[in-house]
Amino acid sequence: MRLSITNMPRPASAVLSAFVLLVIAVVAACGSEPDEPADGKITVVTTTYPLTFMARRIGGNRVSVVQLIKSGVEVHDFEPVPSNVRTIASADIFFYNHLAFEPWALAAATASGSGSGGTAQSNAIQTVILESEGEDHGGKEVDDADFDPHVWLNPLRAQEQAERIAAALGTADPDGSLEYVRNSDGLEAELRGLDELIGRRLSDCALDTAVVSHLAYGHMAERYGFNQLGLAGPSPEFESGPSHIASVIRQIDELGIRYILQEPIASDRLAETVAAEAGVDILIMHPLAVRTVDEAKAGADYFSIMQENSEALAIALQCS
Repeated sequence: MRLSITNMPRPASAVLSAFVLLVIAVVAACGSEPDEPADGKITVVTTTYPLTFMARRIGGNRVSVVQLIKSGVEVHDFEPVPSNVRTIASADIFFYNHLAFEPWALAAATASGSGSGGTAQSNAIQTVILESEGEDHGGKEVDDADFDPHVWLNPLRAQEQAERIAAALGTADPDGSLEYVRNSDGLEAELRGLDELIGRRLSDCALDTAVVSHLAYGHMAERYGFNQLGLAGPSPEFESGPSHIASVIRQIDELGIRYILQEPIASDRLAETVAAEAGVDILIMHPLAVRTVDEAKAGADYFSIMQENSEALAIALQCS
C-alpha cells in the first residue's frame, strides 16, 4: 500500500513553476511501476529533516528513509528534478509538510503514482489537524504570505507530527504497529522533556521580542511567550523594504535588543547590514528544515539543535 501523507493539507491550487511542471510531466509520461524494496523494509520519502528524524526514530530497522532536500540546501529554493520524482515513486509513504512550503510536493506525488493507492487512508490521517485550514489559532483567516510551516520548532507540535507518522507507518506495515507505537511513545516523552527544558530556560527574560532573519519561529514564539520581529517574512528570499528595515533598527534601539538571530543556511547579508547599522551582534538560530552539511557530518540531531536554539534565544531575550 502506498500512501502520500501531508502534515497540513491545503488546496491543490498552489502555484508551481513551469520548470517543476515540466519535470513532473516528463516523469509521468516515462515512469513505470517501481520495484518493491528487496530487504522488505517500508520505504519512506520525506522532504525535510524533522520528518526524516522522526520517521527514522519511530520506524527503526523496519524502515528505509530518504530525504529529498539534502543537507545545506535552502528549502525555499528547492525544485524537484526527475530523479526526485522517481524516488517518490519508489516509496511506500511520502511525508511532506504543507503546499505553501513545498508547492511541488502534491503534483510530484501524483505524477509518481504515490498519491493514488491510499487516498482514503491519507485523508483519514490528515484529519489529525496540525494547523486549521486557512485559520490561525485565534480563528482569523491567515493569508498564505503569513503562513508559518515550521511547526516542529514547538516540541508539542512535533509530538503531534510523531503521532501521525507512527499511524501512517502502522497502516503501511501492520506487523510493525506495536513497535512504531513504542518508538513513538519514547520520542514523544523526549519531546515533552525538551519542551519543559526550553520553558524553564525562557521563563525569566528581560525582553519579550527577538529580531530574527525571517519569520520562521511563530510556533515557538506562541508556545514560549515571545514576539518575533523579522528582517524578512516567512520566506527568507523576500526581503523587506527600506521603511521596514528602518523600523526594525529603531525598535532594536528602543527595546534594548542586543542580538539578531540569523539562520545558518540562508544569506546573512541583510542581517550583517542591519547589525552593523544598529550596533548589535549576530547569533545563530536554526529553523531546522534541513541541517547544514557540517551538522549532518557531526551527527547533530533535532534535540541537540533545538537545545542550541533555546540557548541562543535565552541570550537574545536576556533570560536569567
